[in-house]
Amino acid sequence: MARALAGTMETLDPAPYGVGAFEIEDGSGLWEVGAYFSEAPDTATINALAAKAGARPFVISEVPDVDWVAHVRRELAPVEAGRFFVYGSHDADKVPADPGRVALQIEATVAFGTGHHGTTLGCLRAFDRLFAEGLRPAKVADIGAGTAVLAIAAAAVLPDALVIASDIDEVAVDVSEANVSINGLEGRIECLEAAGFAHPRLHEAGPFDLIFANILKGPLIELAPDMAQHCAAGGLVILSGLLAVQAEAVTAAYVAAGFTPVSREDLGEWSALVLKRN
Repeated sequence: MARALAGTMETLDPAPYGVGAFEIEDGSGLWEVGAYFSEAPDTATINALAAKAGARPFVISEVPDVDWVAHVRRELAPVEAGRFFVYGSHDADKVPADPGRVALQIEATVAFGTGHHGTTLGCLRAFDRLFAEGLRPAKVADIGAGTAVLAIAAAAVLPDALVIASDIDEVAVDVSEANVSINGLEGRIECLEAAGFAHPRLHEAGPFDLIFANILKGPLIELAPDMAQHCAAGGLVILSGLLAVQAEAVTAAYVAAGFTPVSREDLGEWSALVLKRN
């Protein structure tokens, strides 16, 4: 219903320049639909659409004229996750000289995943621990890659591995390619536009020894059977994008699909899970 309402919003005249439908991550099962207009929309019209869809009335507010990317860059400090040091260009002078550290330059953009969010940080920490324990996967996939920070981390420490980063959003794929280039990893990471594993290249390259999926609870659960199909026997998946209260439900879906839990780390309200393919 939320996606249908979002689709209807796009038919308005004048049309909004951006529409989104997102599941509210509080376990309520509710969704939020938002739209951005260059001028104030007609309140009666959009609320009539909401009522027809059985939704609550829209809350209308004016977005201040702020360069949000520049603002976020100023607010973001470098992130440390074991050996990984994630930074923006504005903090290049803070990169550690220690050759044992792995510096990843990820720019704050319109794609998700700078390393600061608990979900991305949790995935990086999980991968760092597994790498320290001797994990050396030959094939790695980053599903829902966003900025491709996880794929870049893998490629940076696995020079011989095949690494693929995919995202359903074309803009995220462009951002991924830019970050791959910034980190000097051209030719090392394939960036694809795909919903889940729905791309011929992912089918051709699999099964994968390690799969990252930092998305949301619903898509994670829906992907469990496909994840099992594309993960090699004995391979690992690192999952996040889920609240701590959602971790048991996601774990249960993967156990049912043929995985065994390996570890779980909660960072604030978020969880990162590691599971092994049976």
